[in-house]
Amino acid sequence: MNNFVLKENIDLLNTLDSGQSFAWQKIIEKENSYRGYFRNSELLVTEKDESIHVEVLNGVLEDDLKERFLYYLGEDPYSLENFNILLEDSVISPVIEKYPRLRILKQEEWECMVGFITSSCSNLERIKYHMRLLRQINNDIFPDPAKTYQIGENRLRELGFGFRAPYIINLAKSLIDEETSIDKLRRSTYEESLNSLVKIKGIGRKVADCILAYSFDKKESFPVDRHVLKGLIRWYKYPKKITPEKASDKAKKKFGNLSSHAQQYIFHRQRLASRADMWGGDHLVHAINNDIN
Repeated sequence: MNNFVLKENIDLLNTLDSGQSFAWQKIIEKENSYRGYFRNSELLVTEKDESIHVEVLNGVLEDDLKERFLYYLGEDPYSLENFNILLEDSVISPVIEKYPRLRILKQEEWECMVGFITSSCSNLERIKYHMRLLRQINNDIFPDPAKTYQIGENRLRELGFGFRAPYIINLAKSLIDEETSIDKLRRSTYEESLNSLVKIKGIGRKVADCILAYSFDKKESFPVDRHVLKGLIRWYKYPKKITPEKASDKAKKKFGNLSSHAQQYIFHRQRLASRADMWGGDHLVHAINNDIN
């Protein structure tokens, strides 16, 4: 079976291409279609008729691919306990109303860790490019920690990973030596996992929070980048000189187990507003109306 359909109504544009994942490229000539890799299968994923149509392009039919990919796409946010709290939030509710099918992905942990280490001082398209190169030199399979360590720092630098290369190698060795354990991170509390990750060289607070939100399903995680920080200052009246770390702590106290979802809506709103302000045109259509100057 090279094709399957998931009866899920998901906004692919604002889920796969929202900065959560670096595995997907939009197919320009096809509406609502993305090409990329999930595990070792190359997929063409299309949103159509309130369903997700998946075509396996490279013939690699992994066991339970359909079930695994459904899990990867995350849960319907309306199924979350106490989701009404976000529906009643004056900042977040307009985003949910306009983008009700936006989801948070549940990615493969190692690939997500490498991706967000790579994200430091970079942009979305460059991160995607470097992650593709890493697959290409390993026969289109994302290299596991042992293979990545074997590839080595110098080769990663040649591929464009720059100053991030030693951080990736360091993390790979930490996992190989079992100083860090993906399984333990998965089973630990959010605080325990965060404390473990930030001890690893090259993983700061924001990167750790992104990893925990987008692959370890730690819903208490509230990553704060420049978009989120600007949104918190703009709409929640956080102090203008607040640090990202303190802003994250303050937001987590407010949103609790809804933090990762709250963050994604705030990020989405501010990013769309910034694009509308900078570029106008079609970007004006995507922004929340009250945000357009």
